[in-house]
Amino acid sequence: MGHQLSAIFVTYEMIESALQNIERLLLSVPTANIILVDNSPQEYKDKDIYKNTLERIPSKVTYLENDKNSRFTAYNLALTTVSSGRVVFRTDDDVFNESVTAKVATASWRGFAVTPHKFDGQLQVKRDHQRPLETCVFDHTFLKELLPFEDTASADWKLLKRAYDKQRPETFAEVILHKIGHGREMSA
Repeated sequence: MGHQLSAIFVTYEMIESALQNIERLLLSVPTANIILVDNSPQEYKDKDIYKNTLERIPSKVTYLENDKNSRFTAYNLALTTVSSGRVVFRTDDDVFNESVTAKVATASWRGFAVTPHKFDGQLQVKRDHQRPLETCVFDHTFLKELLPFEDTASADWKLLKRAYDKQRPETFAEVILHKIGHGREMSA
């Protein structure tokens, strides 16, 4: 059974990296609905390198500007453009195995599905809601029942707690997210 995949990418001053992640996803899921929300400040957007990169965004990508540097506000904004199918969330500073995303998104399950992830090369197998949101694939109908994201710290874990309270996820063994520790200070 085919499911349209919507992928929500959020970027903050890393448009080139976001574009590379979008290109990787499109290689594995060419029909994906891509939404890129840009939380970058105007000073960054005024740079020539930014403008040149922006011109390379594929025409099928919906580009939205968010005037607040909040990942959760960006997710809520992007979700207003999604009406069905499966949904994943992506960052601009991590690495994703999108061939696994394609397998999970097209598999038969209800509600949401989860995968383990790697952090700095070490396998992390989480059995509860305290996991990166990027390790999850959601059915849009199920996700709608959990929304909106709060604009507070740990809003992703709060939403995942609501998801786990509703049902247990389908669990897959392959890793989608390869998270790299970084020192970038970011707000929610």
